[in-house]
Amino acid sequence: MNVIYHHINWYIRVLLEACTIKACFCYSLVLRRNKELHNSGSFKILYLWFLVLASVAQIEVVSANIGLRLHEPINIVSQFTAQNAAHNTSHITTVAFNPHDSVQTQETSYYLPQKNPIPVATFTQASAMIKGMDGFIVSDKAEHKIYLFSSDGKLHIEAGGHGAGVQSFHAPSDIASNNGLKIYVADKENGRIQILDHQLHFLSSLDITSANVDYAMELDSFRATRSWKPEKICLLDSGHLQVWDAQAKGIHRFNSKGDYLGFSALSEAMGRINFLYCKADYIELYSTQSQKIARMSINGLWLGSYDFTQDRAYESNISLTTYAGRWDELEEHYGMWVHSIMEESKLWILFEQALFSLDVIQKQDN
Repeated sequence: MNVIYHHINWYIRVLLEACTIKACFCYSLVLRRNKELHNSGSFKILYLWFLVLASVAQIEVVSANIGLRLHEPINIVSQFTAQNAAHNTSHITTVAFNPHDSVQTQETSYYLPQKNPIPVATFTQASAMIKGMDGFIVSDKAEHKIYLFSSDGKLHIEAGGHGAGVQSFHAPSDIASNNGLKIYVADKENGRIQILDHQLHFLSSLDITSANVDYAMELDSFRATRSWKPEKICLLDSGHLQVWDAQAKGIHRFNSKGDYLGFSALSEAMGRINFLYCKADYIELYSTQSQKIARMSINGLWLGSYDFTQDRAYESNISLTTYAGRWDELEEHYGMWVHSIMEESKLWILFEQALFSLDVIQKQDN
């Protein structure tokens, strides 16, 4: 291929040089016949034509040289790729093999991901993420805000701020929703559950002080106080809300209308609860501190606990992306993993300090 480009380069140069010589020869003949031509407009036009030809000749030579550089041998391309890798750049060159050539040649250029993916958004201390009707909803515990991101990763709505008023938050620690129409937010330090619509507008709130029940009948150790710290929440398919109270160490239950159904104190000592999941007919609480899972029926009966070893990388589905082997790097740069959601060909993964939208690798059938 280099030989072909060399001949093309040589042919262009010879052709343009011949045209230039021919133009100069014609000009000299005309000048001999009419000595007054030197001062006429025709002379100026002919002179400009000479300059244009010379310029085109130079441009074509440069273009031919560029064409040759774009098809350097494979060893040059390899050196270029190695230098990029050493400087942690993202540009890399692919190489194709032409059976009619004696060497491999560069075909095209594109960009590979950085060492770590680029975040859709960054946070101070993200605490939860759910799929809403209009995208993805993320809570930031440290900034006391709730964010709605569209499915293409753009920030659509920012709601809240520090405070105790309507649609203000104090350390929102969890979010839950069944269909995206009603968003439940665990407003932990304000001691309430705020209910928002799909556009994050305030609808109502839940707290145990307004529950129409006799607290002394069911609240066990909780009967002495009416303050609480709703930290983790989840919804059953029936719409019943389950709330983990970090202060009383138990679960409060509300029906879909917001009526208080009761409280069940945890029957054994466990470390900090990191996750609360509502299954079809039971609730599970995960404690990474004690490496235990406690299970409770939907009616509030504790079913015991068992040990587990949490593999966060496995649970996050990151193995389906190109960043499967970079879990430690991600957590080192962006804090602990919070939650992940699979959406068609994308994995939305949230760490405490960043939200990512990663492409899922499509495996080829053999």
